[in-house]
Amino acid sequence: MKTNRFFIKHAALALMSLTFALTSCSSDESKKDEGQGNNPAVIASVRVNTPGGRVFYLGAYDKFPSTLDYKTMTEIGPGATIYSYGEHPYVWNGTASTLTKYNVSNDMKISASDALSLTGTGVSGTFGPPAFVSETEAYFFALNDGKIIKFNPTTMAITETIAVTPLPLSNDAAVKTSTYMSYVTSAKKIILPVAATPTDFNKFPQYAQIAVFDIASKAVTYVKDTRMSMGYDTFAKGNDGTLYYRPSRATSLSLDYSTVKGAPPAGGMLKVNPNGTFDPNFFVDLKAPLNAHSVNVVAYVHGDKALAQYLDNTFTPPAKPADWYNAPTKFALVDLKTLKVEPFTSFEKYGTVYSVGTIDGVEYYGNITAPDGKFSLLKQKGAADFEAVSEALGGSVIFVGKLR
Repeated sequence: MKTNRFFIKHAALALMSLTFALTSCSSDESKKDEGQGNNPAVIASVRVNTPGGRVFYLGAYDKFPSTLDYKTMTEIGPGATIYSYGEHPYVWNGTASTLTKYNVSNDMKISASDALSLTGTGVSGTFGPPAFVSETEAYFFALNDGKIIKFNPTTMAITETIAVTPLPLSNDAAVKTSTYMSYVTSAKKIILPVAATPTDFNKFPQYAQIAVFDIASKAVTYVKDTRMSMGYDTFAKGNDGTLYYRPSRATSLSLDYSTVKGAPPAGGMLKVNPNGTFDPNFFVDLKAPLNAHSVNVVAYVHGDKALAQYLDNTFTPPAKPADWYNAPTKFALVDLKTLKVEPFTSFEKYGTVYSVGTIDGVEYYGNITAPDGKFSLLKQKGAADFEAVSEALGGSVIFVGKLR
């Protein structure tokens, strides 16, 4: 059994600012513009623990090498959130409220290109990485403040600040709803799952919720579904692109210390349509087939099988809620059509495993706390089939992407 950390929040985006030293390029050199190339490339970022704190590095390759050595990468500093769109990597520094665009030359040299600052926009609420719609259109969502910042990724200039209805309960300290990840759909909607981290366990929201931004009308609506309690602030993704609203550890914990009776399931899954609605014909409560005390998260869906992390029915909540996350958990694949359960052991030798990005529709994963101490980049090949693509030397992989 593993500890309750299988799926690290926002790990794909730098343990996503989430939080989640020698280099071949100094920080000064990385600021020199090496020019933008046009050859296809893949990029990988690793985080390295140094005496001065965590430092992030970024490398570009024709294809992933057998080893990812941070000493041959470009240092991009501490506290970085990394992602890519189109031809460029982007790095978000939440402390400075700046987004930096990087170039990758044909000989795979990485250099800073331009930066965008949000310091003058007045946003202060919790918000995550931008949603890219095109090479000239992208959005930051500060829904706690009721603001959306539109910018042009080509010019790295803010083009509009859009006032919208603020996220309900986001400023209620006892509930603290928030959004983080955003998903651009084929229906020209941007969907953000809503989560909560209640400090008053009796106030956890007894509904699922998503924020839906209509790009054409520039309006945000907040859509609820009462078939399950509030879930995670990222979706579980199907390998066919389907988005699933999934369980949250924060809600499971709240239920264990709440006096609320008759709450809807916290271990359920809902399907989210591209138009920003919940599919009325799809709901699965994973708790019963797993014989679980609670379902803490669903890491992914591959085919009809969902990988669930759960506490079994022998679990007794500890007296202190702070100790709840230290409980050992189990993992299993659940067939969403038949509810058949299969044991899952594929990640046992890798320790804590988390998603780091999608390339050509295939999900990749990084890891920490492996029994052998190694850091790996894993490529998913099936519901329980993974290939170790690279070994990361000196630090854990926290992002991969494809350019051009």
